[in-house]
Amino acid sequence: MNATSDKDDIAAAAETARAAIRDGIDSARTHVNEAAHSAYARTKDGLDQARGAVSDAYAAGRDKASDAYATAREKARSAGRSAAEGIDSNPVAALLGGLAIGAAIGALLPRTHRESKVLGAVGGKLHGAAHEASEAAKAAGRDKLAELGISQDKAREVMKSLLDGAIAALGTAGTAAVDSARKASGGTDKPQS
Repeated sequence: MNATSDKDDIAAAAETARAAIRDGIDSARTHVNEAAHSAYARTKDGLDQARGAVSDAYAAGRDKASDAYATAREKARSAGRSAAEGIDSNPVAALLGGLAIGAAIGALLPRTHRESKVLGAVGGKLHGAAHEASEAAKAAGRDKLAELGISQDKAREVMKSLLDGAIAALGTAGTAAVDSARKASGGTDKPQS
């Protein structure tokens, strides 16, 4: 019986070992499943938090951009009103300033080869007529200013004031546009160095 008993003991030990291995595998499987579920839950929570943060950041950026746009639009309206008030308060000076600016721009534009070729002699006559018209306009403007009791120095002061106001309005509108663009692109309020 000794041989049978050894076989039975070996079989029992093998069965115990198999049961222990199965229990170990089941335990390992349970631990792996629990760890996977835990990792999945943490990942899902992290993704939900990240999604919420991105959504909040997008909403905040959109709100800032909208506010900056509204501010820039209001500053542009204010600048337009200021310019209109300046023109309304002294239309003669505004007219003279407009004529002076138009004349300066026209004088700065170069004559093209094609223009010279096509216009030829007619261009010379037109130039002469334009020069005469310009001189007549200057004389009429001086006469009207004298009639209104406005000196040339006073007209210059008014034009300088209007020009300074327009430059300040453009600067303010430009600054507002740059600030709006910075805020919309996620920049900070502080200038970068």
